[in-house]
Amino acid sequence: MKILIACEFSGVVREAFARKGHDVWSCDLLPTEQQGQHIQCDVLTILDNNWDMMIAFPPCTHLAVSGARWFKDKKQEQAEAIQFFFKLANANIPKIAIENPIGIMSTHYCKPNQIIQPWQYGHG
Repeated sequence: MKILIACEFSGVVREAFARKGHDVWSCDLLPTEQQGQHIQCDVLTILDNNWDMMIAFPPCTHLAVSGARWFKDKKQEQAEAIQFFFKLANANIPKIAIENPIGIMSTHYCKPNQIIQPWQYGHG
């Protein structure tokens, strides 16, 4: 499959899929931390590149419930973050998975269809 790992600069997810034989590319505004197929740009500019699947990790700074006490002071930033999330979610890509902590997208988009806790994978 031709896979886009959106908003990832570490290369960890990208390389996991590459080891399985996929044509996988990460994309972020930052350079990649490990050598591999990485596009350094605004991911929105490459969403129409005939991807079979996208796994996205959009920034959650203005969306996660952990920052709710500051929501009233950053309405513009939050509106932009919501718009960015929707552009990823509505991309013309057959398979899309978006990681995001519990937050306001549960009311603006949909409830999560899966919640994973770090302790489920050995992290305290």
